[in-house]
Amino acid sequence: MARRAYFSDFPIIEYNGKLARNIISRPRIKEVIFGAPQNFYDYIIPDGMRPDQVAAYYYGRADYMWLIYLANDIVDPFYGWPLTNSQLEDFIRDKYGSTAAAKALILHYTHKTKGHTISKDTYDNNSISNIVGGQYSPVYAYNFELEKNEAKRNIKLIDKRLASTAFQKLRDVMLENE
Repeated sequence: MARRAYFSDFPIIEYNGKLARNIISRPRIKEVIFGAPQNFYDYIIPDGMRPDQVAAYYYGRADYMWLIYLANDIVDPFYGWPLTNSQLEDFIRDKYGSTAAAKALILHYTHKTKGHTISKDTYDNNSISNIVGGQYSPVYAYNFELEKNEAKRNIKLIDKRLASTAFQKLRDVMLENE
């Protein structure tokens, strides 16, 4: 079976004198395909599992990974998908210089009960008169990156019984736009 790329059915338009895929069609597709929340279920991506593996596991077709991207608003297949633990450590070292530096760097502060965030400068300068010591917790770069990556593990999968219908609706929407 030939593998089709996610954008292969997007219409081609002229943009600044060049031919390009019309990725703006994405919201229209989502509206047509994903209007009913009961068509989804929650899935937690295991460490190291790639989108094509999730699609093959759940839908029986690795080329349905586009359906996962679309359902979860993933436009960057590398940074929109959770990094493996090893990739995350490399990313943190590249971004902050070292793991130790990331663990020591405070990015911002979060209110312990209300959950709102203030910048490190605001906290350090106490430029908001209602900052009371002990009400805010520091958020370190390492924990921030770790939590952000872990949040990407929680995705939605469209019910596999609807996958072929979703594929056909995608084709129909794309043909409308040509």
